[in-house]
Amino acid sequence: MTNYAIKLCFVISLFLSCLIKVLGAEPIPLIFTVNSPGSIPYLYFDYSEQTYKGLIPDFFADLEQRKIFKIAYIDSNQLRSEQSVIAGKADLYLANPKWLKHPEKVIASKPIIQHMTFLYSLTPFDANFSPAALDNKKVCTQHAYIYTGLQQSFETKKLQRLDSSYQRAVASMLIKGRCDYAILNNYNAISIFEETEFCHMPIYQSPQPTSNIDLTILMRPELHEIKAIIDNHLDVFIDNGKANKSLLFHSPKPRFPKPITCKSTFS
Repeated sequence: MTNYAIKLCFVISLFLSCLIKVLGAEPIPLIFTVNSPGSIPYLYFDYSEQTYKGLIPDFFADLEQRKIFKIAYIDSNQLRSEQSVIAGKADLYLANPKWLKHPEKVIASKPIIQHMTFLYSLTPFDANFSPAALDNKKVCTQHAYIYTGLQQSFETKKLQRLDSSYQRAVASMLIKGRCDYAILNNYNAISIFEETEFCHMPIYQSPQPTSNIDLTILMRPELHEIKAIIDNHLDVFIDNGKANKSLLFHSPKPRFPKPITCKSTFS
């Protein structure tokens, strides 16, 4: 650990100690909503262990061990998460303010990771491919999701979106030829396309992302003390390399094109 990181840890420890005295000795209970079933490697449900895992639980682990927070994760979806936080029924969730209908009604932490979204195809992309130049194409999407880089094209009907209820269905629709492209973030794509259902087909990723934006922890505006703790802990979590270690642990680094990994079962 660098001298800077050591000093930073010391300063943050003092800061947290002071806040604990102000906020009380007991851990602060917080409800974190999860867009079901979550998203590898950020925050997802491990069915074998019946618990939530990923970058977010790893980030909060130290704060929970030190009895600063006690996090409860609840199943939700993107629209309901926003509504729950605004209504005070939940406290936190992972998103970008641009995805919200009412971004002015929440506050955001410092960025925890860059979220990159790409288009995926069954055929190779041209080297000069540009998402902005797409016209009269069908794109498999997830219902109620706002896709920052393509939103205007969807609204003007330059591109047609075909919605599915969850991300695996988005990938399945692409395989079945119901759309020209599927849109997914790069980590979800590698996780989904490695499943047996998709192993018989090559998958190509667009050379340019449709969007590259920050993921932040969003929270109710009155939680400014909570935001201060989260922001300071994020500095340490990222600087000491724990964020990168968490990402590599929960998902391999996304690489495309994905090759055929099994023989086709189709005649």
